[in-house]
Amino acid sequence: MKADIKKLSTLTDCLTFYLEDSQARGQSNATIKSKHNLLLMFIRWAKALGITAIKEVDLYVMEDYRRYISAYRKPKNKEPLAISTQAQRLISLTVFLDRMFYFDIITDNFFCKFELPKTGKRLPKFIPDEEQIELILNQALTKGEMSIRDRAILELYYASGIRRAELANLNIRNIDLKNLTITVRKGKGGYDRIVPIVERTIYWINQYLKKLRPTHATFESGDALFLGKTGKRIQKSKLTELVGEYIRRSGVADEGACHLLRHATATHMLRNGADIRYVQEMLGHEDISTTQIYTHVTINDLKRVHQQTHPFARHEQSEN
Repeated sequence: MKADIKKLSTLTDCLTFYLEDSQARGQSNATIKSKHNLLLMFIRWAKALGITAIKEVDLYVMEDYRRYISAYRKPKNKEPLAISTQAQRLISLTVFLDRMFYFDIITDNFFCKFELPKTGKRLPKFIPDEEQIELILNQALTKGEMSIRDRAILELYYASGIRRAELANLNIRNIDLKNLTITVRKGKGGYDRIVPIVERTIYWINQYLKKLRPTHATFESGDALFLGKTGKRIQKSKLTELVGEYIRRSGVADEGACHLLRHATATHMLRNGADIRYVQEMLGHEDISTTQIYTHVTINDLKRVHQQTHPFARHEQSEN
């Protein structure tokens, strides 16, 4: 095997090997697909410059690619790529090269010198409060045939804070009606976790399982929890579409979809006194710093309470 690996020379062959290696290490299909798409962008760019061999890639090529990404403008609106998007493309390349170095396909770790863009932690633009969440959830019951399914989806999103792909991949057997939990299989990073839900979520899931799912289920449905109208497992894109529609119809916000409910779950739990470590576990964050962005949101609540209750702040208000 070692000899075969060392024969790899083209970027395309190295990419194929890299994706197979990622799969062998237990990475999720979504992660592998993302790696494929991001690296394919680099390979196509490099090929246009006559660069097709892995050993032709060096620090100068990486810097040229950085400048290309920075100068790129979206065809629709001529706007530049977000810094986070630029960083994502460059990170994918450095991780790829690091794995090639690990297998001695390249013998120089020049990529370690490459400086990645600093993206910082982005705060959600808007977090609906608890009353606004109810407005969003209630919109589902105005949709007609699929209203029970959609209400169950919205309830589950807000109760659990799971990701869009995780919800789409749920199977009926992943719902523990007795213990009020769901099991997320191979979430981001390929890890399983158990997430608590609540009685009202179980109520809507039961309503869906009894009244609607049987009328749409086909041989292709398998054990999938949420189905589309054709009987197949609901697609991630459909989840984005339907959640976004209910948010807009509620009048709560003009934009946002699945992640808006995930943000709300985390923020509301922290506001109500949840330990950040438990919220981290529930959301499936590998690094607690990712969860900490929500503590910045809740600082607004702390500042308001501080102004209302601290003696010095109250004294200043009375003087004014």
